[in-house]
Amino acid sequence: MATSGGSRRSTGSRTLGRGLALLGALGETEDGDTVSGLADTTGLDRAVLYRLLETFTEEGYVTRDPQTRKYRLGLAVLELGVRAAQGLEVRRLAGPVLRTLAEETGETACLAVRDRDDLVVVDVEEPAERVVSVNYRVGFRHPLGVSAHGRALLAFLPEGSGDKDLQAVRQRGVAYTRDELEAGASGVAAPVFNHGRQAVAAVGIVAPTARLPEPEAVALRVLQTAREISERLGWRPRRQSS
Repeated sequence: MATSGGSRRSTGSRTLGRGLALLGALGETEDGDTVSGLADTTGLDRAVLYRLLETFTEEGYVTRDPQTRKYRLGLAVLELGVRAAQGLEVRRLAGPVLRTLAEETGETACLAVRDRDDLVVVDVEEPAERVVSVNYRVGFRHPLGVSAHGRALLAFLPEGSGDKDLQAVRQRGVAYTRDELEAGASGVAAPVFNHGRQAVAAVGIVAPTARLPEPEAVALRVLQTAREISERLGWRPRRQSS
């Protein structure tokens, strides 16, 4: 009996793992992929892929283009992602402050958090009257330590403390980048801390470089925003010893 139960759990875990691998592979493609391509990417048997794709399609997690025969992620995945982002306490508490930052600077204000070795944008606020903006959207993911937001967060994490390139960020409390993720785009960001004084997010603005010739001019406003969000999370400045 115990062996049978263990076998069922093992089979269930294996199926789940295959399903997650399939969704991950689809998430890496912009235009979707065929069964043949997914078999090459995931290493899964085509019969297994067809069963998984059929189930995911029925539930709305995957869609299929009848003309190209390519599969891509469906809206159900997006809905899950949005719910996960909305559940983040830092996102909920930062919303009003982020809107104020966007309106006062006239640029796109973004909040990002860490996901293992990556940084993920979880909230974006656009100013009311801005035609040209930088493509930094909710769900956008890139390696941790890249972009102003990534550097601002990594500089205050344990694994970034020994990085000499981040020393200036730690001294200033704010990170600047220019033409890094995208040519013609610049960013200014600062870390957000929780009640335990741990860096849990980064907040700042991204803008066309031409509109941000002196990023230092908005650094104080970004730092004030980061501090306000941190205080909402329970962070308090250290008391000066007498």
